[in-house]
Amino acid sequence: MSTTTTKTGGDAGEGSTRTGTGGATDGRRDGFAVTAGRLLRSPVSAARYAWLCARASSTPRPRDVPFGAGAGVDPDRVLVVGAGPAVGWGVSSHDLALPGRVSRRLARRTGRGSHVAALAEPTHRLPAIRAALDDVFLENWDVVVVALGAADALTLRSTRAWARELDGLVASLLARLRPCARVVVVSAPLVDALSPFGLHPSAAADRHAQLLRDVADEVCSAHARVTHLALPELPPLAQGSRAQEAPVAVQDPTGRLYEQWADALSEHVAPLLHAQRARTDSPQRARSRPQPERVRLDAITASGLEQAEPTAALHDIADRAREAFSTDGAAFDLVLDDHQWAVVSTLGSARAMPLSESFCVTTIRSEEPFVVADAWAEGLDLPRNDIRFYAGWPVHTADGTRIGALCVFDPRPRDASEVPVEKLRGFALDVERELFRLTAA
Repeated sequence: MSTTTTKTGGDAGEGSTRTGTGGATDGRRDGFAVTAGRLLRSPVSAARYAWLCARASSTPRPRDVPFGAGAGVDPDRVLVVGAGPAVGWGVSSHDLALPGRVSRRLARRTGRGSHVAALAEPTHRLPAIRAALDDVFLENWDVVVVALGAADALTLRSTRAWARELDGLVASLLARLRPCARVVVVSAPLVDALSPFGLHPSAAADRHAQLLRDVADEVCSAHARVTHLALPELPPLAQGSRAQEAPVAVQDPTGRLYEQWADALSEHVAPLLHAQRARTDSPQRARSRPQPERVRLDAITASGLEQAEPTAALHDIADRAREAFSTDGAAFDLVLDDHQWAVVSTLGSARAMPLSESFCVTTIRSEEPFVVADAWAEGLDLPRNDIRFYAGWPVHTADGTRIGALCVFDPRPRDASEVPVEKLRGFALDVERELFRLTAA
């Protein structure tokens, strides 16, 4: 494929006419593209896609919170967007799909926490994937994984048009991510991508899937911060007594598929994260700086949380946090423009507090937990009120915007070194799961 093909971007249609040197040759190529486009819109092509969509409508997919969290602090943030593996076809929970499995493997490989979210686009089409990203704030992500679907291989989509769309998607991502954030384009073997639907590809579709993988290699190699990962085909499970003795989760072909995908993806992404953290302009360092106030306020307004009544689940999270840390109080607070709003608090006191009295306004300035052993100690520029011990962890929206904090506090000072901050992160993640349920309802 020529450099012109990979650099064209995603806005030109299949039938566009190019000008400049070689115009006659380009015109013949575009004429062929128009003819190919008409063929691909034939009843056979439409039937293939309808066949896939019909099976997808009856195939299980996760409906729960679309992120997984690997244990640890200082978490890396990875967004998996697109079709196929990103959707979680064939399993009922994101914990069993890529977010959960990749987050756990990344945490083991890096020794840090991880946060892996999924933005699914179940139509399997590249333009739809790009459209799904239009309103997503991408600066909070270290790596964005684009998972490609099966529809373009099944319908024998024009490789030329597909290359333009993939190049346009990748270029759009790079323009909106942090300067050294990475993009990974993932292709799954067609036979494995279709297996959750109980479908098998034709020989022609399988050959076309390989062509698209080759195109993805070329497109990705044209961008310095983009790599292409072709996932390996799932090997058959050994027959006989070894298969019978294998755990049920391993005997399940869909479970084995996500296990293999997660292994390959975490092995590919972990070194990218390691290389990022060695740089002074890393996304991780940038993410730990204060975020724009307008972004935070817009996110709070969009969530509707300021007017929402606290749910029983949020009350339960606060109660469990207070008990776990043996403190007088625990709360989930939103940080607004001039005051802090307690969405839920175990103290049951006034729900609004000026920012001059707030500890949470400091918590949201970075990704780090904020722990104060004794707020009355000399030299600390902190509020002097009834709170002496405070520990808070930022609470995020789905795109990583910090909107408030889950915190525990007490009128007696404590030893900060004895505070289990990873446990505090767990309660903050519980709040984020509940917020997702509220906004998705």
